[in-house]
Amino acid sequence: MPHFHEGRVDADDWEVFQRTERMADHWYWRPGHRPGRNYLTWYVVFDDQALRDHVAHHQKALADLDYLDPVPADGIHMTVQGVGFSDQVDIETATRIGEQAAARTADIEPFTLTVGPVAAYPGGTFLRAAPWGPVVHVRERLREAIATELGADQVPAEPARFKPHISVTYCNATPPTAEVIHRLTELRQIPPIAVPVTSVSLLELRREGHTYRWTIRRTIAFTGP
Repeated sequence: MPHFHEGRVDADDWEVFQRTERMADHWYWRPGHRPGRNYLTWYVVFDDQALRDHVAHHQKALADLDYLDPVPADGIHMTVQGVGFSDQVDIETATRIGEQAAARTADIEPFTLTVGPVAAYPGGTFLRAAPWGPVVHVRERLREAIATELGADQVPAEPARFKPHISVTYCNATPPTAEVIHRLTELRQIPPIAVPVTSVSLLELRREGHTYRWTIRRTIAFTGP
């Protein structure tokens, strides 16, 4: 990863993970979440064949670890900013948030991210994405749009520790980390790839078993001034 700050974070986080003893179940129900309750959030949804192939290559190397659920090819994404539960943010409000976001991101041009190396946390594996700056800029504009409609104190902190990434697998059990560390030590040598980011989408997220699925409510293309 050629970006110094992001590379330093990756190295530090990898060192921390190597000292972690066990994986964790990603699929536990977080506060407020429950079956049938959907969540509105902003994602970058990728439809890039090179990225799909890159993700699939990593998944293939982990495929025999049945406690790791692969992200499907049509589910590859980057979480940018949460909005709220769909039973608390009605369709009209969500529409206005989308309009606010479109206006506030009108000057943003498409940008390119360097994706890789692979990394891990107890709940799964993911690909780093850098530089963070362009994604953070988009996120700040989205947070402004949400604040305009819901109030600044109602803008979710989620994701709380914002480190742009693209999930590869989610963990469904609590096995020791040793085998994941072993596999990723080799996989981390794979060169990163360049991936274009051309839009961001407001979507209604749901869980179907051990998979995230969604309905897109608004997509904003980055076209620049």
